[in-house]
Amino acid sequence: MHRSILAFRLLALALAALAAGCRKSAVLTGEAGFLKGQLHLHSNNSGDSNTPPADVVRWYDTHGYDFIVFTDHERVTAPPSTPSMLVIPGAELTQNLERCDPPPPAGAWCLLHVNALFVTPPASGAIPWRPAEGVDRLGRYRRALAATRTMGGLAQLNHPNFDYSADAKLVTTLAREGLALLEIANEASDSNNVPADPSHQSTEGIWDAALTSGATVFGTATDDAHHYDDAAAASARGEQVFTGDRGFVMVRARKHPSAIRDALTRGDFYASTGVLLKRLERTAATLEVEVSDRSPGAHRIVLVGAGGRVLAESEGRHASFALAAGHGGYLRVVVSDDRGRKAWTQPERLP
Repeated sequence: MHRSILAFRLLALALAALAAGCRKSAVLTGEAGFLKGQLHLHSNNSGDSNTPPADVVRWYDTHGYDFIVFTDHERVTAPPSTPSMLVIPGAELTQNLERCDPPPPAGAWCLLHVNALFVTPPASGAIPWRPAEGVDRLGRYRRALAATRTMGGLAQLNHPNFDYSADAKLVTTLAREGLALLEIANEASDSNNVPADPSHQSTEGIWDAALTSGATVFGTATDDAHHYDDAAAASARGEQVFTGDRGFVMVRARKHPSAIRDALTRGDFYASTGVLLKRLERTAATLEVEVSDRSPGAHRIVLVGAGGRVLAESEGRHASFALAAGHGGYLRVVVSDDRGRKAWTQPERLP
């Protein structure tokens, strides 16, 4: 079904130290030790892409990725890795309902999608769904999380504003029940990350609401790509095109699937739509952020705290923030460039 219907943690700040009450300085370098990865992509195994898995692998390999996770609809795809790029099995658990509770806006569907990442492919080849019971949104998402656990995977809730599939209350509940990742920047054109309708929160707003409630969930940026070498031809035919290399994660880990998964689980990564980070240093009183030389142009660096409040901001490639304003909540950083691209660090709880 076509989609249209259907620490760095940077603020880990190596701050396991904070949890232990340590006030030592910590430096993380985003240039070395970080792997570029994709957590949401499709091949012709999904039915709404024309590109074979081997060609998807080649495409991401030539675009400088260190790892990708295949997330075809209702099917685990697991082609071999290349000498330079890890290929990791996964699946998108796709529940598309005409009716659900709470109901969708007029004219919309209930498009409840969860990526099961780093799975062990089922021996039968079938997704281990438990029987569906009712049309309650929360119950249906719990069903997807249960299938993810059965396959030994890591769960990511996809595009929460795609037909407004998941609000902050739902995300908060699921995060407390084991949801690890939330797409805050699904870069497909219909993901509605920032709604025009003021009655709905942005995906980043949903994230902040869950974090402010005390839940822990980490934010990802993804492609949700369906078109690759065929993108130009599909566009020329007037089709809606979903291309790649627009949203990704930068994960601080050695190049092994278990190490990458562990880093994602503990939030040792940042999400990006093109901005790359070089350094983040935390002392007892300040946080310093530096943009990579590989990200040219002008940049705005913003410190965000509980409730999504902007606590401080700076223009340029380097910023130093006082941390006192974040006492008792969490802190994260958003870096934007003059082309509209961003990087998001993961939240860190403060005492």
